[in-house]
Amino acid sequence: MLQTQIRNSVDSNDADLSQVSKLCQMGDYSSAIVALSAILEQRPDSLAAWSEKANAYVNLGQHESALACLDKALMVHPTSPFLFYQRGWTAHISGRYEDAGSSFQRVIQLQPNYPNAHYSLGLALYSLNRYEDAIAYLAKALDLDPSLADTWYLQGAALYATGRYEGAVTHFNRSLEIRPDHAEGLSSRGNALLCLGDYEAASSSYAQSLAMQVEDPQVWYQRGVALKNLNRHQDAIACYQKALKFDSNFATAWYGQALSFVKLENWEKALTSYDRALALQPDYYEAWYNRAVLLKNLNRLDDALTSYSRALELRPNDFRAWNNRGSLLVTMRQWEAALDSFDKVLQFRPNDPNAMRNREAVLKKMQSL
Repeated sequence: MLQTQIRNSVDSNDADLSQVSKLCQMGDYSSAIVALSAILEQRPDSLAAWSEKANAYVNLGQHESALACLDKALMVHPTSPFLFYQRGWTAHISGRYEDAGSSFQRVIQLQPNYPNAHYSLGLALYSLNRYEDAIAYLAKALDLDPSLADTWYLQGAALYATGRYEGAVTHFNRSLEIRPDHAEGLSSRGNALLCLGDYEAASSSYAQSLAMQVEDPQVWYQRGVALKNLNRHQDAIACYQKALKFDSNFATAWYGQALSFVKLENWEKALTSYDRALALQPDYYEAWYNRAVLLKNLNRLDDALTSYSRALELRPNDFRAWNNRGSLLVTMRQWEAALDSFDKVLQFRPNDPNAMRNREAVLKKMQSL
């Protein structure tokens, strides 16, 4: 395996490198770089020194210097899978995923049966949203070593990203068989189960994740969504409030809480939650739209009209909002404005039965005045 080759390439009895190792252990990476530069002046073919120097740059957050160091090393050792692998990960952590992928490709050319290289290339491709390509390399990594929990997990994530939720669940399950305490694996499985409509199983998976990472607002929110879909709105609200405890600026959690308060007919708390969501995210279309519905039901017609208008500024082509706005204007006896709203609907949906019927009723009313 590649790791064995790497260990064999490093002379553990090298006194100079041992001293450098002590400097790195103390966190004195700048001094380590100076010492390693001196070693490389004497021994420019020392693969271990090049590698350690690049690592020291990475630990200082100087990724470009680390990559430059590895490029120099590869001029000396152009067929070293270790150096290409290290370069791939250095590029990856600096966000240069294309560059990382190229380095991992080179590792595979040099050592085709190294599963971690296939996994790493799959990760780089996943980070580039090239999910189908990622899936192929991850599958190869699993063929070579089916014991890699990270690979099962990432394959599940790639399948989830491409809408193959059942396959995602299967892969997340395999990952969790190997590493049952992986909170992200449990929450990701919950996401896939949620998409499959298995809300009970999704809620259970989120609960298991939260037992390990209790302060994760996103998972509390997702569990709230699952419970909402089970019509367990009080429990859903408890989850949304947990999410908001850990992130009070979580606009989507305020919105989710509002929807559940509506179902419980707690109008004032629903309205307050919509308002909090909109204070945080003024372009939150769904919040403006549903806020307008609530305000109309509370007979706060002017406020409802304002809310529909804000929604339509964000999505001027949404026939639902135009239809609702027209019906609201009928209630307010603003016939001309109502007619304009129904005409807007018919621009987008020429055969919309509600708009056609409502428009005809408004015209008759206007003729009778």
